[in-house]
Formats: sequence, C-alpha cells, structure tokens
Amino acid sequence: MRAMWNASKPPLEWMDPMVRVPKYELHAGDEVLARLSLEPLCRTFATVETAEGRWTFKQTGILATLVHIREAGVDQDLAVFHPGFLGRGLLRFTDGETFLWRRAHHDGGWSFQYRDGSVLLTLRLETPDPNEPWPRRTRVEVDIAPEGRGHPRLSLLTAVGWFLMLLHPL
Repeated sequence: MRAMWNASKPPLEWMDPMVRVPKYELHAGDEVLARLSLEPLCRTFATVETAEGRWTFKQTGILATLVHIREAGVDQDLAVFHPGFLGRGLLRFTDGETFLWRRAHHDGGWSFQYRDGSVLLTLRLETPDPNEPWPRRTRVEVDIAPEGRGHPRLSLLTAVGWFLMLLHPL
C-alpha cells in the first residue's frame, strides 16, 4: 500500500469492493491506500490497515457511547471519540491533539476540523448511479484540505471518519 499523502491520483474514495460484505477499501484510482473491515455480527469493531500502520476501532457503551482507537495489538487507547448531539463529536488523542467531528453544511458530508474550525478533511457520501444494478455499492469521497495533506495522522483520521459514518448514518 502507498501512503495517502503520496497518492498519485485524487480523488480518494472509500468503497465496498464486494457489495453487502462489511469490508471497505480507500482508493486513489486503482491504488488501494487503506482497508477497513467491520466484524460481521456486531459491526461496532473494526480493523484498519494503511501504509502508516494498523489500528482497531471499538464502540463501547449503550447510552454513553465512546469509540476507542488503538494501535493493533496494543491494550492502551491512542485516542477516544466522544460523540455529541446529532452525530457531532470530539476526537481526543492521548498526546492532547484534538479534532472536532462536524457536519459539512455545504454538501452534506462530515468533516474533521481543527479546534479553530478550519477543515482538515471531509467525507461525502456519493449518490448512487441510478443505472447501477441492485445491490448498489457504497461510495464515499474523501476531500483533504491543502493544509491537511502533510498531517501525520491523515490516514488514521480518514479511517476514523468513515467508521463514524458507518456507525451512525445520518
């Protein structure tokens, strides 16, 4: 796999290579940049693989849910997502770095933003082609802000964003 910041062909797009199977790939043209697999029965646990690393995501709780992000094989959280009202939330890393998860009003997508409100990346669910036969593929376009391209956690944030959209489709 190639690093996301080094992808040769934008746009980036999450898609399900096998319809109705809870496995997704992040593509830049024909290149696969990341893979995200949900546990088939509960779908609240995912494993992610990119050129930058491997992680696990796990949603816990019933009323007060959290999403724990860990490096694969490690028992300590790297970050925790704290959901808020209407799908919004706060992603806080153990080193103190924090991102806001907000609705992108101009296009219906979701964005990770810095604390000052500037956008790092946006994920946008694509409308299915009406000529595509059923069952239709799920596709999400990833738009990375120019100032976000070199961020060291870009691939992880892209995967966390897609996981959050899968957990809470609004």
